[in-house]
Amino acid sequence: MIEHTTEVGILERAVKAFHEATGIHLHAEPLVRMDARWQNVDAKVRLVTPDIDRRFAVEVKRWLNPHTLGFAVEQLNRLPEKGLLVTEYVNPNMAERLKQMDIPFIDALGNAYLNVPPLFIYIKGQRPQRRTFHERPTRAFVPAGLKVVFALLCRRDLVGAPYRTIAETTNVALGTVAWVLEDLQRLGHLLEMGKRGRRLVQKQRLLERWVAAYPDQLRPKLMAGRYAAPDPKWWERTNTKDFRAYWGGEIAAARLTRYLKPEVATIYVRDLPGKFLAANRLRKDVRGNIEVLKTFWNTDCDWTDKEIVHPFLVYADLLATGDARNLEAARRLYDDQIVGLVRED
Repeated sequence: MIEHTTEVGILERAVKAFHEATGIHLHAEPLVRMDARWQNVDAKVRLVTPDIDRRFAVEVKRWLNPHTLGFAVEQLNRLPEKGLLVTEYVNPNMAERLKQMDIPFIDALGNAYLNVPPLFIYIKGQRPQRRTFHERPTRAFVPAGLKVVFALLCRRDLVGAPYRTIAETTNVALGTVAWVLEDLQRLGHLLEMGKRGRRLVQKQRLLERWVAAYPDQLRPKLMAGRYAAPDPKWWERTNTKDFRAYWGGEIAAARLTRYLKPEVATIYVRDLPGKFLAANRLRKDVRGNIEVLKTFWNTDCDWTDKEIVHPFLVYADLLATGDARNLEAARRLYDDQIVGLVRED
């Protein structure tokens, strides 16, 4: 649901810009919170013309880029009615991609795509007059904060530990832990209960925030390189335990869901990857289908399979690609594995 006036403002400006560009009104309607299906919907709008009467469930994103598109699409697919993506600005390339995926959108500059027969609207190329600066992410969702949040989500006992223990476990500065926990409390994800300690709440929403920030804020800093292999089935014979490494992305998803046929290999390594690269005869290739990343967690997660990363990270890897196959695998992974992991205690 919409939590910030910034997002309310984006929706209001987008609806106004859509009317100015098309002459068509979109009418906001009250959400029915008693219906559990609408609990995670940002807003509801109604499109009414002489020939059409159609409702949309709205998902507001402050900004959109290739890294965050997959997560936005996944959220839209979970809405109880046809989803409408509302954002600050959709550039021409992103507009074309959304059109190809048949995802309705409007932005605050008048760009839009709606295909509701007999109505078809496609407007792109409206650009901001000056460079816009994105709001700085809250400190819990910058790189160091994301490491802490991931550990708290993965290890339920850690949230009640002393600050120093959390800092040592997540390999961040002591001051970082203090302001991350302060931010989580302010955002409604952490309860301070005095002598009863702390409790993490709204974990599903917190995971959504983490997954949305991870591809843009932390993942690029972990990339050790892209590679190619002479044998496309090299990974089937590789024992990751020999290299203190873990499968992520498509290979991990294939193991967890039995659905996906991997095309890209993602592996997280604790040590310098030299031995791993030599043993598997991998060669540097900027267009290769093997990506090697450094691990960022310094703790054992509450997860039994030690050859693959935690499902939270697999989910984030899949959504970061924006690939339709991976979005479907992510949906299956969420339903099969993740729902139970973020259930409220």
